[in-house]
Amino acid sequence: MAPSPTRQLLRSASYLPVADVEKSAAYYERILGFQCEYAAGTPPQFAIYSRDALAIMFRKVESPGLICPSEKQGGTWDVFFWVSDVRALHAELKANGATIVYGPLVQQHYHMEEFAVRDLDGHVLGFGQDLKSDERDEATSQ
Repeated sequence: MAPSPTRQLLRSASYLPVADVEKSAAYYERILGFQCEYAAGTPPQFAIYSRDALAIMFRKVESPGLICPSEKQGGTWDVFFWVSDVRALHAELKANGATIVYGPLVQQHYHMEEFAVRDLDGHVLGFGQDLKSDERDEATSQ
């Protein structure tokens, strides 16, 4: 069944609780290359930042000690981005001073090369690229 234009999903954005919207937004802009789309409040209480049309929302929380990234709950990432050149992006973010959690490395189970960074509030952002079939064969034989 084809989706109806009236029920079409148009966009999504990860929602991250943060201790300080202004500080988190500055980190995402300076280190991760995101740009502000919207901010509300003085000082900001909410903001939407995006890179390559992929958005993340920040919301100030009153009790930052309650922020619990997915990693602390047994997960891996709070947000995952599929990218076109994982090694170039890794080099860019590392040069910008991003806190690298791991990688880049090959995840053989799901045929991805990926890396992850941690933001100021402990959220982990994963970045990955599908391996081409010849890279899959090479990774499997290792």
